[in-house]
Amino acid sequence: MTPPAGDDGYRPPRPLASWAFGRYFRNLAAKQFTSVRLDSLGDPAGWDREVPTLFMGNHTTWWDGILAWLLVVELGLQPHVLMEAVNLERYAAFKWIGTIPVRRDSLRGAYEDLQRALTYLRPGTGLWIFPQGHRKPVLQRPVALERGAAQLALSAGRRIRIVPVAFRYPFLSEQLPEGFVLVGEPWFHEPGGTADRRALSEQFGERLAATVDALDARLAREDVAGFRPFIAGRLSINKRMDLVRHRLGLLRGDFEERNG
Repeated sequence: MTPPAGDDGYRPPRPLASWAFGRYFRNLAAKQFTSVRLDSLGDPAGWDREVPTLFMGNHTTWWDGILAWLLVVELGLQPHVLMEAVNLERYAAFKWIGTIPVRRDSLRGAYEDLQRALTYLRPGTGLWIFPQGHRKPVLQRPVALERGAAQLALSAGRRIRIVPVAFRYPFLSEQLPEGFVLVGEPWFHEPGGTADRRALSEQFGERLAATVDALDARLAREDVAGFRPFIAGRLSINKRMDLVRHRLGLLRGDFEERNG
């Protein structure tokens, strides 16, 4: 069962399903990570919500789609994520929260589904695509992209905001891994711009790779102070013990959540 479609074919996420899945996704991440942290190279709070937003991210783990969906909600937009049709049929409840199928077993089917997805590239929404197509190894830079993201931009017929996003899940100094999300600098694709799909796809790859590189550089220095907590997770065992000692007055000074 899928949400009712409007006259233009648009199916909004169901509010109750979005609330339930959002709560479940956050609880799941809180159990698996020390924290998930977020930073931005721009100012998402200042975005004009009348301009549709196309998000694109690197794809290395199972977590990417979940955090992508939560990120759009965090930024105050209505989330939609493109997902391979065969997988979405196995998990059809995701249709209730705005997930959109894309057939990858035929070029014609993929093209038709991308054209249909343009309905979701509208004011107040954030449409997600992972333009690498499939999950890729962590060390593989996302420069050689499939051309679906470029096709969406070229077919939109209006000004759209394009936002590259980088995901990483390293072990730093904590018991559990940490999730880091870096929202890159947005730019705009205007009607009448370049019509070369290959060139545009290469540009997308360069910008996405630059955002991933920026995140990797900060993590290599363990420069994480600028990231704000997006999802609070679980303290390491030693920090839980320290917290008890602080509350009992056995340790002085401020309690530091992170290991040094």
